[in-house]
Amino acid sequence: MQEIHIFVTGKVQGVGFRASVLRHAHLHDIKGFVRNLPDGRVEICAQGKGDQINAFIHTVKLRPGLGQVDEIETKLHPVRESYPSFEIH
Repeated sequence: MQEIHIFVTGKVQGVGFRASVLRHAHLHDIKGFVRNLPDGRVEICAQGKGDQINAFIHTVKLRPGLGQVDEIETKLHPVRESYPSFEIH
């Protein structure tokens, strides 16, 4: 199990991007959360196996719903707590 924090820059707030991320998380069996940040970015905390996380990130980039992904920054973290599901915060 891995945990990665993903910071997405682009047209990602006010366009249904978080709902799109939620659908992708369910598709790839990812646990964690997605939330808007005050600086206009979106943060995603994703927990899963390495191949699941890689496929999830790829899907988020290619199918952002009505949003537009300009940049994705990732930071690997040790798993601090296991999330039972994926939620929008």
